[in-house]
Amino acid sequence: MTTERTETDPVLRVRDLRKHFDGIVALDGVDLEVRDGEIVGLIGPNGAGKSTTFNCIMGDLPATDGSVYLREENVTDKRTSALVNEGITRAYQIPRVFPDLTVHENVVINMRHRTEPVLPTAFTSPKSDVSERAHELIEFVGIDHLRHEPAGDLSTGQKKLLNIAATIIGDPEIVLLDEPTAGVNPGLIETIIDTIDELNSNGTTYLIVEHNMDVVKQLSDHLYVLANGTNLVQGPPQEALDDPQVLNAYFGE
Repeated sequence: MTTERTETDPVLRVRDLRKHFDGIVALDGVDLEVRDGEIVGLIGPNGAGKSTTFNCIMGDLPATDGSVYLREENVTDKRTSALVNEGITRAYQIPRVFPDLTVHENVVINMRHRTEPVLPTAFTSPKSDVSERAHELIEFVGIDHLRHEPAGDLSTGQKKLLNIAATIIGDPEIVLLDEPTAGVNPGLIETIIDTIDELNSNGTTYLIVEHNMDVVKQLSDHLYVLANGTNLVQGPPQEALDDPQVLNAYFGE
C-alpha cells in the first residue's frame, strides 16, 4: 500500500534521537516522521537500532539526547503509561497478554486512553460501552470465536491479533507495531496484513518494525532504513529497498 506522502503536520516526530549504553552508541541521531493516516515502516539489519528507537519513543528506555513529539507536544522520556494516555500505544514483538484473563478481558483492560479508570462493570456488563467496543474489535480481527477463552491458550498469531485489537480500543493517535508477523503461522500472516490495512483505511496511523520485506512492501506508505544506529535511507518502499546503500547494509553488495 503506497500513496504519495502529504505535507500535513506529523503525528509523531523523532529528532536527533540518541541512546548510549556505557559508552556503546545504540542510536546516533535518528530522525523520522509519521503523518496522519500513514503506515510508516522502520527497517534495518540486526543491531540497526529499531527496537531501541521504539523503546525510547515509548519511554521504556530514557533517551540520552534528542526529542520525541506527539503532534506539537514534547513527550520525550514520559512514562509509558502517560504516553498511552497521550495517544501512543505499542504492540510488542512477543505478544503481551494476561494469560489467565479471557480474550475479551484482555482488550477491555487496555482501555487506558481515557481520563477515568476502567470500571469493574466493563468486564461483566455486556451493555457497557467499553465491553461493546471490545467485542466489536475482537470480531473485527477475526478471533470472536475465542472471546471467552483464556488469552494464554491462544497461538502466537492469535495473540498478535489480540494485541492489535487491544492497542486501538482507546482510539490512539498512533500505534507502534513491533514485528507483527514474526513467529506467526503463514496461514495467519495475510489475516494480520489485511487487519492492519483495513484499520489503517479506517483512520489508524502506524509505525511498524518488520523483517518480512513482502509485508513491508504491502503495508508501508513510507519507509525509513536504519543502519548502525542512524538513518541510512528513506522514501517510498520499493525505491528505498532498491537503494545501493540498503543492499550493501543487508547483503554487502
